[in-house]
Amino acid sequence: MKLCTLHTSDKFMELMSDPFTKPFLKEHPEIEQMDIADSSLIKETQTAGYATPAVSRRMFYYMMSAVEAGADAILVTCTSVNTVTKAIRNMIPIPVISIEEPVAQSAVKAGKRIGILSSLATSAQPVKQTIMEEALKAGVEVEAKIQVADGAFEALMEGNRPLHDDKVREALEELVKEVDVVVFAQMSMALVNHPEYSIPVLKFGQLSYEAAREAMLAAKKK
Repeated sequence: MKLCTLHTSDKFMELMSDPFTKPFLKEHPEIEQMDIADSSLIKETQTAGYATPAVSRRMFYYMMSAVEAGADAILVTCTSVNTVTKAIRNMIPIPVISIEEPVAQSAVKAGKRIGILSSLATSAQPVKQTIMEEALKAGVEVEAKIQVADGAFEALMEGNRPLHDDKVREALEELVKEVDVVVFAQMSMALVNHPEYSIPVLKFGQLSYEAAREAMLAAKKK
């Protein structure tokens, strides 16, 4: 089986590889992995404030390229473009998973007041939408509160990881006081060290990879 991870920034590759991709592949040696990355996708999405039709077209082409390369599933690692991911995946002949979906499923089981902590404003609303969709599927009512750690993503893109982490921790410290569970809205936030809290703090990573594996296995059985 082959998994394609589709990134909207080349930074995502280095942020994911050692902490998540390599351990996942070691645990599942039967899975081969490939990356596709295009940093212009997130830049265009940030500038416009949403994932544009041009972003959608390029993502479709990348997904079909992954199919041609023999991929059995695609894991899209950027939440800012998840509206596009959901809109076009029915046109792709293999499973396509947006990285926040498995975490959103866990969040709606963990509490009614869900905090969404983002380092990038364009990621927060798409993650909220996914959480609301999963709540509807589960038949539960939830409230979502968005908190943006202003400047954190920009610090990370400039190579200042300590500043990024400080800004995320500061925002988290405020958010945990108001909700039952917190969801980190980006893969790039998953490695931030923070204090233990009395509520769950859910992050993208292992859950997302395992969901992709399960999708591949399910597709193989059809």
